Amino acid sequence: MYRASLSIAMMLAMGGTPAIAGQLPGTLNFANVTSGRINQTVAEVPSNEKEVEFGDFDNDGDLDVVIAVAHSDFGTRRNKLYRNDGGVFNEVSGAPIIPGFSGADVSRNVFLRDFNEDGWLDIWIINDSNTGGFGGRDHLFLAQHAGGVFTHFQLQPDSAIPGNGVTGSACAGVSIDADLDGDFDVYAGNYPNNAQDRMYLNNGAGIFTDVTGAMVPTASNYVVDVSSADMNGDGKLDLLIGNWPAFGGNWVYYNDNNGAGSGVGDFKYAGSTQSLGGASANENGMEPGDFDGDGDQDIYWTNHIASTVDRILRNDGNNAINKAIFTTLNILPPSVIARMSRKATVADLNDDGRLDIFVMKESSTTSRPTILRNTSVNGVISFVDWTPNPAFPQGSMHLGWHAALFDTNGDGDLDIFLGGWTNDHLFEQVPANEYTEGDLVGGVIPNVYNQDPAAVLGSAIQGEADTYTINGLGTNAFISVVLNGPDDYQLEILDANDVVLMIVDRGGIGVEEAAQFDPPGSPTTLKLRVTVLDCANAYDLDGDCTVGILDLLSLLAAWGPNRGHPADFDGDGTVGILDLLALVANWGGGGGANDYILEVLSRNT
Repeated sequence: MYRASLSIAMMLAMGGTPAIAGQLPGTLNFANVTSGRINQTVAEVPSNEKEVEFGDFDNDGDLDVVIAVAHSDFGTRRNKLYRNDGGVFNEVSGAPIIPGFSGADVSRNVFLRDFNEDGWLDIWIINDSNTGGFGGRDHLFLAQHAGGVFTHFQLQPDSAIPGNGVTGSACAGVSIDADLDGDFDVYAGNYPNNAQDRMYLNNGAGIFTDVTGAMVPTASNYVVDVSSADMNGDGKLDLLIGNWPAFGGNWVYYNDNNGAGSGVGDFKYAGSTQSLGGASANENGMEPGDFDGDGDQDIYWTNHIASTVDRILRNDGNNAINKAIFTTLNILPPSVIARMSRKATVADLNDDGRLDIFVMKESSTTSRPTILRNTSVNGVISFVDWTPNPAFPQGSMHLGWHAALFDTNGDGDLDIFLGGWTNDHLFEQVPANEYTEGDLVGGVIPNVYNQDPAAVLGSAIQGEADTYTINGLGTNAFISVVLNGPDDYQLEILDANDVVLMIVDRGGIGVEEAAQFDPPGSPTTLKLRVTVLDCANAYDLDGDCTVGILDLLSLLAAWGPNRGHPADFDGDGTVGILDLLALVANWGGGGGANDYILEVLSRNT
């Protein structure tokens, strides 16, 4: 994601040279745009549990939203369908668009999939038996599109889902291609009273077969979350099963591992399961994602029990029987782990090639959702809390169960559609407060603590240090810092008296520096010092970070055919006049300076 204003500032700061600007990332920030972008018509009361799904159900080119709505005390709630009309989400939950959908029921999961492969998305809803209408039976709504134009969804008869609702209520599920035949199947995790999970295989025409007895492990679980990913890299989707603490622990169900099952889609054969922790370890969810970029699926583990903190399970490859080896990492920032979590959603929010995490929170006046910005480098997983206070203040305003991350308005970046305890909310990605180094009086970055994050475009050469000051920090403050640029940097955090509190140096040329710092006590001022340890300037042939006479002499000595020489800047195999002109264009101390971007977020914990 690139911000036009910041990119222009970069180009001006570099005398019109755009090459470095293109290498620097954009900023990451969000603003609450709910009031102008969500039109909600079905009234709600507090304590809703929601699952949010997105997809283009009317095939108009933008992404719509469907929400399954339940209640922790099994009260009556009403499901929601939002149509995206040019970035504005208008609720169309009942007739004429989807009659019977927003009835007096308790629903747990919802899927937008093309179940009958007609080119239009359908809706499958998983329902709880603690309900006034559906009685724990899943329901399938097929899209109707006479003349190639969407008209409405039509509820299918109960017989469309054989065995539906036989053994209790469903609380969680996924819709995936479990048997790799090209269509979407459904797995429903059930509860309570030792109810059996169920799985329905699709024949491609929206006709389902109940394969529970043959392909689903027999278990006495109380499933509260099901997710899916290929956990052992064999090309088949496995299941992650999260249970209520009093029932059965948490599991990976492997899909026909090593061909030990009856075929792809079989999770029941001997040795199909792998335990991921005891019954008291987790209540809410396990969200897979490759957080360290090594090609396998790690897990973000959320907890409802405040004393059992969120964590990362790093996937370290497979053991001798082709099951993943997990290492538990307690690496999350203090501002994250001291809150009860619900479910998490994974996506690359800032387009830097790393998966970030949005975590829902609940049940505390000091809780708020959390954006975990992925700052992993060189295979070492790390995150910083990057949750802007103006969009996500402390308190109960934005508590909830689940959120979806997608481009809500077609501007090319990801936004957040949050299914809140009471009402739904939309957070759009917007620029941070942007400054150039020359804008800052005395190096002071204004309006940082409990405000939007700030981004400073600076420029330095080897041996130079830029110092920035942040004033006005309050009690229980923390600061998250991300530094990017083409050089090798050292980042230091200092107090008001220039005493170094933290030093970060994570590698060499072009390696991002990042840290979250929770200062002891309650300092009102912190400083950030950026030092260039080694520069990356292609025209600096002698390594002194300045383009000058010695570099010119080196180029002249290499004149002529000289493939692979550093002075062959244009890569044509010859050091010649074009290379000389390029070096002269970058002449002087300014030519040795590269631009960096320093991003800062500070707020109360």
